[in-house]
Amino acid sequence: MLKHLYLKSQLIIYVILILSSAGALPETSRLPAGRIIVIDKARKDLVLFMDGRQAARFPASFGIDPDSDKYKAFDCATPEGRYFITHKKFKSRFHRLLGISYPNLTNAENGLSAGVISIAEYKRIVEDIRKSVWTSCDTGLGCDIAIHGGGVFRYFGKTRERDWTEGCIALNDKDIEKLFDLCGSGDPVIIYNSRRNLYGIIRPFAHIKDFDDKGVPLCPDGVCTFLAEIPTSLGRMLFVLKEGKDYGRSISVTVYQGSAREKPLLVLVDRNADGYMSSMDSISGLDVYESSPDAAYEKVREAVIDALSRGDIADSGSRR
Repeated sequence: MLKHLYLKSQLIIYVILILSSAGALPETSRLPAGRIIVIDKARKDLVLFMDGRQAARFPASFGIDPDSDKYKAFDCATPEGRYFITHKKFKSRFHRLLGISYPNLTNAENGLSAGVISIAEYKRIVEDIRKSVWTSCDTGLGCDIAIHGGGVFRYFGKTRERDWTEGCIALNDKDIEKLFDLCGSGDPVIIYNSRRNLYGIIRPFAHIKDFDDKGVPLCPDGVCTFLAEIPTSLGRMLFVLKEGKDYGRSISVTVYQGSAREKPLLVLVDRNADGYMSSMDSISGLDVYESSPDAAYEKVREAVIDALSRGDIADSGSRR
């Protein structure tokens, strides 16, 4: 009897080893924790962090419109914001593929406020996100955004193009193979554009403030208010962004050393969100930085870029 149990246990272990080597076990059982993918559209690169350390850096290319943030289907722009890997495909049209959770809730909120999607479509997208199921592709936001191979540069006839996708992130085939082996479903993906001013950098990471009793976003008097919070080297930054057809845009930044209950180190208001301090704008706590208003503004922007470049906001509601 004991001999039978021993042989049976050995058989089970053997099967487990075979399945593991064939890739049949869940990928999370073989991969290290703390993986974050960070993509800067301005630098045109993708960085993989593992447990806070840079593990790999690859050149990347983007949509045919490489500078804009994606806001609707077929705009050929690569989305910016906080996402995560939804699935992995060993074989795809462009070699290996890592699916990205576009659209997210911020995309849905923006699409609704811009009239790209209807209230019914917004509710359907939100429900899909909350259930962690595939988001429908039949809305105005589009879908099927991924990191894949195919090459950073691609030839179309005799023309060599750097940004050639319909909105995805493209890597060289050897690089997507490495990334594919190192990453797993659920890993955070941060996409941003460090070339923008502070409003443009923060906007894809901000969520709308006001909702009605049915969970539909509200924009009182045609002005939408968006909130974001990012930990930086200067302190925790709280952002309030406002935009509207007749209102224009504005951004305010409050920097705290510790909790939001403490006296802020700095409060900055840019009433037209142009990235510069003018007579219309205001700043308090400037003595903390011992600098001019514009220099302090740039320090805030650089601290945000630095935080994004390390993926420091990856855990701040990426699956909200």
